[in-house]
This record gives sequence, C-alpha cells and structure tokens, in this order.
Amino acid sequence: MATPKPLVKRNNSIHQTNNLYDSLQEIIHNAKTQSKVYDSDLDGDLTYCFKDKNAQEFYLVSKKNMQQLLESAKQLEIDKYLFKLEKEIYYNVPVDFEDVWCIALKEIKNYEKEPKALVKNLKKRYPYLFFEIPKIPDSF
Repeated sequence: MATPKPLVKRNNSIHQTNNLYDSLQEIIHNAKTQSKVYDSDLDGDLTYCFKDKNAQEFYLVSKKNMQQLLESAKQLEIDKYLFKLEKEIYYNVPVDFEDVWCIALKEIKNYEKEPKALVKNLKKRYPYLFFEIPKIPDSF
C-alpha cells in the first residue's frame, strides 16, 4: 500500500531539530509563504476539487457550507436517536404513545441515555403507561 506524500515539504534542518515546537513553527511559516493567491473570486456556495501531481484529491469548502454540513449531520444523529426511541416505545406496547413520548422527551433533556434503557426506566417509574403482557412459554 502506497503512503501519501506529506503536504509540507520538509527540509533537512527540520529532521535535525529536537524541539517539536520549533519544527511546527517552521512548518507553519513555510505553509504561509508557499500559499497561492488566486486573482479570481471563489463562489462561496461551491465546493472546489483540486488534484496534486500524485492525483490525490483535495477539497476546498467554504465555512458556510461546512457549517451547514455539520448541522445536517447533527440533525441526522438527533433524528436517528428519536427514531430508535420511538421504535423502542412501540416495542414495549404503550397504553397511550403520546403520553410516553412526552415523558421520554423530558427525560432526554435531563440526561441522555440509550433508548432501550430510557424506556426500561420509564416502564419502572410509570408502569401504568404500558400494557403488561405476560411472557408466553416456549413449549405448549
């Protein structure tokens, strides 16, 4: 497996330096002096793809787009958690789903748990919200 080349060109003096802080400062200084300035304006709504001479791809994303991407990922995680919670509530056969859902959302705000543990705790604290289904024996 081929390893990618480092982004920063290192001089022999960096390898000889024992102090990590000095070498990091030198790398940052080299990166600042070697940066390229483009005359044209970049569109903030677009994502740009660059390829180096090794055909390795690099992407340039605006701060606004990156924040939107992170917000979308965060919302996706929240939706995924709420879906698992809803599924677990239905699995435990509530008398009234809306009542259990409201209490579960309040419990989430207090402390975040796995949906299974949260519903189990709700079932212990509020047994009247769930139907009691007896366990069916395996053999008849």
